[in-house]
Amino acid sequence: MMHTPTQRQIRRDRPLIRRMLLATCFLTLGFSAVLWRLYDLHLKRGPELAELASAKFREIRPLPAQRGSIKDNGGRYLAYDEEIFSLSTNRVHLNEPPTVKLALSKVRKVGVRDLTRELSDVQIIAAYQDHIASIIAPKLGISVDEARLKLQSKEQIEVLAEKMNEDQAKEWKKLLDEQHIKGVYVRSSIRRHYPTENRLALIVGGVEVGKGGVRGLEKTQDAILRGTPGSIEVEHDKYGRELPLYRGEVKDPIHGRDIHLTIDMQIQDAVDRIVEQANLHWKPNKIMAVVTEVGTGSVLAMSFRPDHDRKTPSDTNWKNLAIYEPYEPGSTFKIVTFTGALDLGKISTSSRFDCELGDYIDPIFKVPLHDLKAQGVVPVTDVFKYSSNIGTFKVYKRLGQETFLDYVRSFGFGTATRIELDGEVSGYINEKAWSNSTHSRFPIGYEVNVTPMQMAMAYGAIANGGILMKPRLVDRIVSDGGRKEEIIPPEVVRQICKGQTAKAMRELLELVVNEGTGSLAKFDGLDAGGKTGTSRRYDADYIWRDERGKRHKGGYPEGQWITSFAGFAPAKEPKIACVVVLDYPKCNDQTAIGGGKVAAPIFGEIASEVLKQLSVRPPRPLAQERGTSE
Repeated sequence: MMHTPTQRQIRRDRPLIRRMLLATCFLTLGFSAVLWRLYDLHLKRGPELAELASAKFREIRPLPAQRGSIKDNGGRYLAYDEEIFSLSTNRVHLNEPPTVKLALSKVRKVGVRDLTRELSDVQIIAAYQDHIASIIAPKLGISVDEARLKLQSKEQIEVLAEKMNEDQAKEWKKLLDEQHIKGVYVRSSIRRHYPTENRLALIVGGVEVGKGGVRGLEKTQDAILRGTPGSIEVEHDKYGRELPLYRGEVKDPIHGRDIHLTIDMQIQDAVDRIVEQANLHWKPNKIMAVVTEVGTGSVLAMSFRPDHDRKTPSDTNWKNLAIYEPYEPGSTFKIVTFTGALDLGKISTSSRFDCELGDYIDPIFKVPLHDLKAQGVVPVTDVFKYSSNIGTFKVYKRLGQETFLDYVRSFGFGTATRIELDGEVSGYINEKAWSNSTHSRFPIGYEVNVTPMQMAMAYGAIANGGILMKPRLVDRIVSDGGRKEEIIPPEVVRQICKGQTAKAMRELLELVVNEGTGSLAKFDGLDAGGKTGTSRRYDADYIWRDERGKRHKGGYPEGQWITSFAGFAPAKEPKIACVVVLDYPKCNDQTAIGGGKVAAPIFGEIASEVLKQLSVRPPRPLAQERGTSE
């Protein structure tokens, strides 16, 4: 039987009771905190923390899509992706004690326990990084201290070496394995390679990391070339080894498609060689040559100097001069005037015009005109083949201003050709601001700016029966390892004149080469048709003074010319059109400067070489006759 505690006992035990209550409260609070922490870690934040823990050993590795290749018409590579390798660090693995302890124990050939008895974790990590630095420094060509600083970098990944080839990568992998190095890895990546180097550099273009194509076909065809990257989710253990059984979702990349151009590198190289020789001989500010196939508008070659140097991009030409550099074409532009007049029946090839013996001032416009060859009353054939400015002006007067402008636009001048390249300009045609001099100058190729590509397409239209084609640079798109092929068809822009008119113009252009100003464009075996052009060169920075002594900027310096030749071959059944333009060719003898003397021979060389490459041979009787005479 228990006795009821007396008041004295209660007073005596009260401090003990207080301590017990206090201890109970503390224990209750402690257990509550533990329970709350367990709830927070396992139930409330459990999935999140598990994901964070797992993420330390899991990564999503990108599977890059291979960018489509660019090839010439014969399948030669102009641009393709190649695998390159880099050497880089992994900050986590270099500073993770379990990984480092195991690696250093293998290096020193001692047990992990023995190692930890001798050194602290900090000392082990420092010793291991010293070991790595001593191994990699000589191979990297840097000091051990420099290597150690890279290993101690706060960056998650520090690149030690890049752009290594496969053999170099194998050497590094072998070294890292033999020296038990963890935390430094060889990784592969993709870079764009251009085997033709500077040839076609501004046509093929280039890419930048993170941007894709930034110029040329790499830019305009980026959607076709780039593809879609994939990814793979992998897990690794604490030593950095991948765990294949825990590999997660795999998204396969979709590789880009290949592009085959209309350009053939054999033809391009031949044209480049001829253009380079002419550039060295005449030393012009610029020289451009474009060769196209008249039936399809396909670009067979495009060459210019100065060209682009991939190795020194900051000190080189960035403009594709064939589509970017407009010029005043001079007499090559006269095909517009004569085509319009013949097409509308304003003249015929038998019409006669008075060329005023080479000097003329129109009674209405009061602007003087001059011809190099003095002629009187002559047929249209002579007006054209001797490039009479006076006769051409009189043909224009029959045509009229508005109708003339309609044919200028119809030929495609003043409008971009929409070739598959960036940076193309539209040129310039004077549509409204006409002065008296415009009526006499525009029809003979002044007060108008055209690009070599526009002129090539215009002459191609005359050569193929009057059909203006869009320049065709991409021939086909290939995918699925070559099993799928999409041919890019030729695209007609418009009919610029009747077929009969085009035939008459071809005959006139053939006369220019056979009997007129373009005789130096002839080449053995096949006839050609074309037109010479010699125009004074406009210089926007030229300073001159008028009769009153007033200073002006921009004009035509004395002795500076733009010489050109535009034509097609063979004359009877044209296959190619070609335009050659030289901006300010230099020569001690100024009388040797002219489209017929400078540009026409270059055209002849190019046309002869290209037709040989295309296996276009002289007619059989002529070939037999030549064979017999030899």
